Amino acid sequence: MTSLDEKDAFRAVMSRLASGVSVVAARDGRHDLAMTATSLVSVSLDPPTVLFCVHSDARIADAVSEGSRWAVSILAESGLPEADWLATPGRPTLDQLVRVPHTRGELSGAAVLTAAAAWLECETTWVRPAASHDVVVGTVLATGVAPEKTGAVVHHLGGLRPLR
Repeated sequence: MTSLDEKDAFRAVMSRLASGVSVVAARDGRHDLAMTATSLVSVSLDPPTVLFCVHSDARIADAVSEGSRWAVSILAESGLPEADWLATPGRPTLDQLVRVPHTRGELSGAAVLTAAAAWLECETTWVRPAASHDVVVGTVLATGVAPEKTGAVVHHLGGLRPLR
């Protein structure tokens, strides 16, 4: 088992890696589930494939199982409040997107945030456990870009920050 000192040292090192922030959203029956992600990775162009990591205990983990469809909103700098809200521990499970402006992806039915500079709709190809998280790999079904949205949200030094 990893000691508290080792965890703190690892966290300090990794906090120096600036990461783009996105929101992964899925439908679970009638309910929207979403999470702020700092681990979205482009895997392949042919076929277009991405991956992200989700805590194994998160409710959205079940909603992105193999064969499930979901959306990723890559946030413009104006998306900082939404990213912050969806990263808040203890937020309500139900109706967590009521206060977040969004539309529905045509192929996934999942929420695409209005604050997105770009977005993807995906279908899960496979999920593998990795320590406390699951690695979710998905094939991209559709993409979109909002050219009028600029900047980004990044995670750096333990916090979310707008990038202009």
